Amino acid sequence: MMNKTMLSLVALLICCGSLFAQTPALVYHDAMTFPVIGKYHTETNYNRLPAKYEKTVRPAVWALSRNSAGVAIRFRTNATTIGARWKVLNNNAMNHMTATGIRGLDLYALVNHQWQFVNSAIPGNDARSEKTILKKGDGSWREYVLFLPLYDGVDSLSIGVNTGAVIEKPQQSLLIDKKPIVYYGSSIAQGGCATRPGMAYTNILVRQLQRPFINLGFSGNGMFETAVGEAICETDPSLIVIDCNPNTAPELIHERAVKLVEQIRACKPQTPVLLVENYMYEHAYFEKDIHDIVFRKRAELKKAYNDLKKAGVKNLHYISGDGFLGADHEGTVDGVHPNDVGMERFAAHILPTLRKLTKGL
Repeated sequence: MMNKTMLSLVALLICCGSLFAQTPALVYHDAMTFPVIGKYHTETNYNRLPAKYEKTVRPAVWALSRNSAGVAIRFRTNATTIGARWKVLNNNAMNHMTATGIRGLDLYALVNHQWQFVNSAIPGNDARSEKTILKKGDGSWREYVLFLPLYDGVDSLSIGVNTGAVIEKPQQSLLIDKKPIVYYGSSIAQGGCATRPGMAYTNILVRQLQRPFINLGFSGNGMFETAVGEAICETDPSLIVIDCNPNTAPELIHERAVKLVEQIRACKPQTPVLLVENYMYEHAYFEKDIHDIVFRKRAELKKAYNDLKKAGVKNLHYISGDGFLGADHEGTVDGVHPNDVGMERFAAHILPTLRKLTKGL
């Protein structure tokens, strides 16, 4: 008769064997071989700005441009198991944002013409991670989009599928066939502090509008800079959104906003431009100095808008900062950056304006 130790060992081996059987070995494919959305240049990387801008933008902007916010991979497969191997550039961590939002991946599948969340690839503690995202799928052919990290860069990325499955470029042109929206802004635009990449409001809007976004949100560094304007001029957008009030001192907003819009209008004479006011920070309801700064910033942007309109600038639009995060004051992580509730509300609030301005484009 087997003793208890032997029986326990046998049970453990059976259990382990069962677990290994449930997760088949995956065949990995370089993600760069599939369509990459959310970046405008053709360099073989996941950076938001091409290499030449290292010499022309401020060092902080260049470093942040290597974060892959808004970049995503489109593919189709009949795999029953899907995984990812990826290495991030910096292995960043913050105390008010999840590791999955900073360094993780989000997989969505096309279901009834809408993008439905499948699962996240939650990063490990090191720069390199390997995670199974989908297990025991039904093997149906599906179209997918994989959103990349918001607050770290991607050095390498491979998508794995089970042996015998096929992974290939998408058949449907969704997220590929429309001109992108270029969104220039702050940490909020970059995706802080969404719990996972798909919940950044720009990525929510990607799915709702079926249109890619070029995310030029630079944490703490969205400041109406003409050096970034040069990059915007290289894009082929349906709409340009400028949402830089949060990071810019009130006394700089008018001059810089006017110069940036004039620069964009010179290189993109027909493209609609939308100026976005800063919303009220939660602590500003209790701190008068912050409250006053919010309104000073709004006044300076509105003055810039009015002066530009008087100067004859066409197809320039404006949206106030009221109503972006709802009325219950529960839309932020830290009084400033949206949580997932805030991200959804932000997207819902601006969506009708974006639909209107990109109609037919």
